[in-house]
Amino acid sequence: MKIAIMCGGRGKRLGRLTEMVPKPLVELNGQTILERKIEAFVQQGFCEFIFCTGYKGDLIEKAVHRFHSKADLQFSSQGSDVGILARLHAAQDLYEEQVMLTYGDTYTDLDLTDLIEQHQQTAHEATIVTAPVESPFGLVEFDQTKKALLFEEKPTLNYYIGQAVVNKSSFACVSPEVLQMPDGQGLVTYFKTLIEQEQLGVYHHAGLDITFNTQEELTAAEQKLLRFYTAAEEHHEE
Repeated sequence: MKIAIMCGGRGKRLGRLTEMVPKPLVELNGQTILERKIEAFVQQGFCEFIFCTGYKGDLIEKAVHRFHSKADLQFSSQGSDVGILARLHAAQDLYEEQVMLTYGDTYTDLDLTDLIEQHQQTAHEATIVTAPVESPFGLVEFDQTKKALLFEEKPTLNYYIGQAVVNKSSFACVSPEVLQMPDGQGLVTYFKTLIEQEQLGVYHHAGLDITFNTQEELTAAEQKLLRFYTAAEEHHEE
């Protein structure tokens, strides 16, 4: 299965860091997050990639050719202002009946084979990957009379982490209006439509999950990655 990597956004919240390079080429502890992703995929036996580029896409192309010369690299450029769903839809001639979707600014230790097998064993049109996160807040539910119905202190919630397996046939439910929605609105609408049709599956991932949108989050991501590999090395030595 080919892997479609979304590399088209600007990453404006990172400020000066993305004035010169696109967000997937921002470094985490001396190595770009995109290079880390590709290395992890190749180690699992996945070597066919589609890079959906936009902002400074020429830099993405130059960079990935340096990462892995033996990998099968294809590119689909739709400009800087196109949403994720539109990028994936525009690249559909480059992949077969299914494709692995992943964001260029995320890094995980996700088991791709297990994810794909789960998806293919179901009749779902798409399977999204979720991860647990503990809310820092106490969540309250109440009715129309403002009577409290539930108070839950720092609950563990599940959130989408920018990874999915998608059937090409699922685009039959996508209208031109949805494809033209900005940012991630089109993708969210697409997922909601599949939920209504009972065609959206979930794969739960409890391992490493790293992403960042600000310089403060980048610093935290570097520390998290360092702790992860330090713990992995200590476990290996034992």
